[in-house]
Amino acid sequence: MLTKLRTTGLTASLFLIVCLFFIFSVPVPISAHELWVQQTGYKNGVISANIGYGHEFPNPESIPADRLHIFSPLALVTQTGTLNMDQTGENYAFERKIALKKGSYMVLAFYKPTFWSNGDGGWEQTDRIQRPGASYVEEAVMYGKTIVNVDGATDTSLISKPTGMDLDIVPLANPATIRPGKVFPMQVLLNGKPAHFAQVEATFDHFAAKDYIAFSGTTDAYGHIDFIPLKAGYWIVRVKDTSEYPDKKKADERVLASSLTFTITD
Repeated sequence: MLTKLRTTGLTASLFLIVCLFFIFSVPVPISAHELWVQQTGYKNGVISANIGYGHEFPNPESIPADRLHIFSPLALVTQTGTLNMDQTGENYAFERKIALKKGSYMVLAFYKPTFWSNGDGGWEQTDRIQRPGASYVEEAVMYGKTIVNVDGATDTSLISKPTGMDLDIVPLANPATIRPGKVFPMQVLLNGKPAHFAQVEATFDHFAAKDYIAFSGTTDAYGHIDFIPLKAGYWIVRVKDTSEYPDKKKADERVLASSLTFTITD
């Protein structure tokens, strides 16, 4: 059987994909809320996208009123600058009327630094000074990014540039050029520098159950990782970094989370 796999490229490729599926289809703890950007397209001179916040990727949920202040407007990144998008309709929905030429763009989401404490009565938006009896306090910061290709563009001149996020997943290829089972190179940056040996996870719409992931890997010493999408679909790649908070009087840890969403086609 091993000889056959060595001499039959297609069989070997299928064997690899099956092995990857079973290796990475493992249950993992999923946080109660995560952040992503769901792009809904560019049509008739209007680009639209949604803030995804919750635990039901890729479907956006209405943002609770007491958390709306945490989110900045979605931002459209073009070759000439960054523009805020306008909230319209549901409180997670944004759009921008703009004439976009053929090209590849980004839409970014920002969850502002927010203290969360846990203790008797559950979670609250407070630090330890405000809630001295808390058993645990963190400062949470989240980022989301999606790639928008207009008129069939596949370039990387913009999307492969760092955005300035404290934790940034930088695609080193355009997802429009990646097919299932092929390598999609990425780099993770932490505070503008390569994130050494960071744990990267990914899943896609309709994959197994929400407690499972479709890919797991670790960046190298240069922050690089070769992500392999198993199937066509709408994907989310995510990474997290936890560090000690510098002022223990306020919090125990600072937790950064970042996501990158995109579509893979056959």
